[in-house]
Order: sequence, then structure tokens, then C-alpha cells
Amino acid sequence: MLKNIFIILVFLSPTGIFAQNIKQINTDLKLTDSLSYNREIRVYQDQGITNYTSVFRIYKDSIEWKVEFFEHFAKVRPQDTLKIKKRDLKSKNDKEFVFENLIRSYALELPDMERIEWKLESRKEVVKQIDTSRRGEILIFYWTPISKMSTTDGESFIVQVKTYNGTNTFSYGNPDLYLKRYPNVDELIYMCEILDIIRTEFNIWKKED
Repeated sequence: MLKNIFIILVFLSPTGIFAQNIKQINTDLKLTDSLSYNREIRVYQDQGITNYTSVFRIYKDSIEWKVEFFEHFAKVRPQDTLKIKKRDLKSKNDKEFVFENLIRSYALELPDMERIEWKLESRKEVVKQIDTSRRGEILIFYWTPISKMSTTDGESFIVQVKTYNGTNTFSYGNPDLYLKRYPNVDELIYMCEILDIIRTEFNIWKKED
């Protein structure tokens, strides 16, 4: 009997559900859905199964550069109260310098994580399979075992970028974790570089050891 062999690839990214909630988060924080200024970057961070979301925002208005950090605690039950915290952040370096370093990390070019899934896999050697059909015929076919790291929770990030040279939006789930597994994937390197710049300059989103 011919046996069909399927390789089940489990790649559960939490960014899909998170992206659906962005509009409500923006409403709660009184932010526009589209970026308001010609030079602006927003990074939305979600912590998976918790009700907590944070938003980093750097932009230049008509006068000066500003950096804001929002913390959003969504209602879990109807009787709960929505909690929001907002504070201005100070950077170690000049804010425009920080902004340009984020752009330098290919913030305008990075694709969605979904578009690089083919890079996030480990291939084995091609396997030769010999089987017998119900009629007694010998059947030979080949297949390639492929494995991928699976995640069901963790951090998700959605990045929105606007400059005079264009706009970009992309999302990544657990980029630090994936970079440890796939250290040579450029897109992961630059996504984590963006996060590391923010962590270093503004002392938020510190990595857990």
C-alpha cells in the first residue's frame, strides 16, 4: 500500500492576531492608524498571552524630535478598566542620530517575516522511498525532510516606518530567539539590530537572560 508522507511544519507566529488588534490599540492611545509625520517610526511590542502591549514612537514634528513610550493594558473582562501609561524617553545620543541609525538598519527595506520563512528551515538529504501499491507494483519516490523551529508564544513586533524616501511596515515574532537558531539570516540580523538600538538608547525591552 502506498504511504503518503507529509512533513508537518509548525510555524506559529503570534503576529497575526496581534496585527488585528493594532487599530484598537491606536484608538485607545489616541494615535492615528497611519504615521502622522514625514519622519516617524513606531514599533509595537506584544507579549503573547498577556494583556500587555507597548508602543515605541520616535518622530520629528515641526519643531523638534520627540520620543514617546506607551504601555497598554487591555481589559481582560468587561468589568475591568483599561490602563494606559505614557512617558517621554531620553536617548543616550541625539534623537536624529538614533532615527538615522534605525533607517541604516534597513527599516525601509525589511520584509515581513512570512516572506522569509523559507530561510528559517533546516534541510536534510533527499530520501529515497520504496513502497508497494495495492496491485503489487513497486513504487519509488523521493522527498526532502525539512524541519523548522516552532513557537507558540513570546514577543511579537510590528514596525511602521515613514521618511521622505518612502514607507514600510513589517512584523516579526520572536526575532531574538530565531536569530540564535539562524544566525546568518540577514533579515533577522537587521530586525534584531533595530531592537538593540532601541534597547540601548532608551533602556526599554531589555532581553531576559
